[in-house]
Amino acid sequence: MPVNYSVLMSVYYKEHPDYLRQSMQSIYDQTVPTDDFILVCDGPLTQELDAVIADMQQQFGSRLHICRLLRNGGLGKALNFGIGQCKNELIARMDSDDVSYPNRCERQLLVFQKHPEFSIVGGIVEEFSDTIQHITARRNVPEKQSEILRFAKRRNPFNHPSVMYRKSVVEQLGGYWTHKVEDYNLWVRLLQHGFIC
Repeated sequence: MPVNYSVLMSVYYKEHPDYLRQSMQSIYDQTVPTDDFILVCDGPLTQELDAVIADMQQQFGSRLHICRLLRNGGLGKALNFGIGQCKNELIARMDSDDVSYPNRCERQLLVFQKHPEFSIVGGIVEEFSDTIQHITARRNVPEKQSEILRFAKRRNPFNHPSVMYRKSVVEQLGGYWTHKVEDYNLWVRLLQHGFIC
């Protein structure tokens, strides 16, 4: 199945260093590793966050690409910049305070392999407190195109940090709009243009 994919993450100064380390480690531990991890630093970071990034750079080596923006411009702007840096067509989104299961990207790549018509693949998100083992909630989303279309009329149909999407499609749609619901807005435009999920 080997298909290369990029990982896109943004981090800013308010993030907790331990969360960032866990999040990046979960990408390192993927059963199908990425060859292109784009980490956008959205403005200056704390010394503690920079220390985590330096450690992870040693671990990832040349696969981790650090992009530093001079000022904090918000998630939408940071992700749009990062998309332009990604070298692969498939991009796995990841938040700097989330943890992915080790087989997350492998499973998503298999879906794209079986369904080349798909533009985006997402999944369920489990929320936890204190430790990863202490799951407190699950955010379920619809799976079928017709269900996604209905659901999107009133709620966000994808869990943003769980998605893998096609770079070319997101660029064709003009990327993220830079306001509070940047991901929901992108998914609605994607559906309005008839792309398959």
